[in-house]
Amino acid sequence: MRIGIALPNYGPLAAPDVLASLAREAETLGVDSVWVSDHLVAPRTTRSIYPYDRRPDARPGDMAVIERFFEPTVTLAFLAAHTRRVRLGISAYVVPYRNPVVTAKQIATLDVLSGGRAVLAVGTGWLREEFEALGVPFARRGLRTDEYLAVCRALWQGGDAEFEGSCYRLPPVRTGPSPVQRPHPPLWIAGNSAAAIERAARTGDGWHAIDLAPAELAPRVTQLRQRVAAHGRRPEEVTVSLRKGVLVGADGSRPLYGDAGKVRRDLDAYGEAGLEYLVVGLRQAKTADALARAMGDVVAAIGR
Repeated sequence: MRIGIALPNYGPLAAPDVLASLAREAETLGVDSVWVSDHLVAPRTTRSIYPYDRRPDARPGDMAVIERFFEPTVTLAFLAAHTRRVRLGISAYVVPYRNPVVTAKQIATLDVLSGGRAVLAVGTGWLREEFEALGVPFARRGLRTDEYLAVCRALWQGGDAEFEGSCYRLPPVRTGPSPVQRPHPPLWIAGNSAAAIERAARTGDGWHAIDLAPAELAPRVTQLRQRVAAHGRRPEEVTVSLRKGVLVGADGSRPLYGDAGKVRRDLDAYGEAGLEYLVVGLRQAKTADALARAMGDVVAAIGR
């Protein structure tokens, strides 16, 4: 199982020196990838409920946490200059937020400048008020995501590209550079819904689940494999990944899942459920040093 670490590109610990130091440390520790998240604005009032909120009384959250939020592609370009090997991911990149030509250009540029290290977990988005602020329709965002990704794939091929869809029309154009990774950087489809699993099975390079326990993941992996086969694809064409948000102690000194034995049991259970790639979140550390120690703890416990 490969391991990625989610870095804080938002909130009080988001700062250039902190992000660069954590990315370099992740690379030194042998972590496969570092990840950042995606938001563009923080609505002052919201009725939307985060779809992965596990509380029984789930309700709209305080969006103040995403007010200070570094744009993900720019952040990864910055981190590319501070690292040499570690892969650079976004979980999850909200495809409908941006013009697909801009997305294709930015991701291709990132892939070239980083030496072919970009990876995207892409989603349709959930925060209706953010869509409204951007002037993007919230309805049919799944279809918009499919069409925008089709535009990106056409542009990444090189040569003439065009597209005709319900949400977007691209006249014949050419653009470069082409991504280093061919035919394009990995596109993992983020989300736990049947629609996300179907999108991953049909066109994704991976499925990126969010905060599922092993017992919840296993039946969805079975469903994914069935749908992959139905589309005439091989199981190895679609990576099974999971972003797992975890809590750390106030001093960042204890392993993120508990003791090392529990970490191994958790990983074994996830492996049996079909997980191939785990992206670990680092939450609630009070200082940058505590965050770095927490990352070291979880890597040591995992046995990288």
